[in-house]
Amino acid sequence: MQIRFLAGAIKVVGLLVILFGFMYPASAVQASWLDRVKDIYQLPENVEQIQKDYESTKQQLEDQKDKLSEAIRHSQETEERLLGQNETLKRENEQLQERLKAMEQVDLDKDKRNRKLTYMVVTAILLIVFYFVLGRVFRFMVWRRQKRGMR
Repeated sequence: MQIRFLAGAIKVVGLLVILFGFMYPASAVQASWLDRVKDIYQLPENVEQIQKDYESTKQQLEDQKDKLSEAIRHSQETEERLLGQNETLKRENEQLQERLKAMEQVDLDKDKRNRKLTYMVVTAILLIVFYFVLGRVFRFMVWRRQKRGMR
């Protein structure tokens, strides 16, 4: 029983060692002195290529900077134009509000005048009717007195 247990434990430990071995990466390979010498002689070509790439990238950045500056300038012009239009529209709106108030006041004044005229006409008609009615009543009273006086 102990031998089986010991054999099983050894197998488990062996598997763990193999797994840990696969998990750790192998060490990096070092370049030989011959590769280093080749790299040194190819270095001027690499520097020229890097210099060209640098100049190209620098030119692209300058172009993008110019485009961005132009876009910013264009947006500022648009903003200024829109602000000017906004101010113009505000002034026009204020003028229209004032005209609307004036028109409403004229309308109110016209209604007030029409009411006054209506009251005046109705009053004049009533006075005329009252005058005729009063004249008839007065004549009737005079006629009655004369009729009594004759009796």
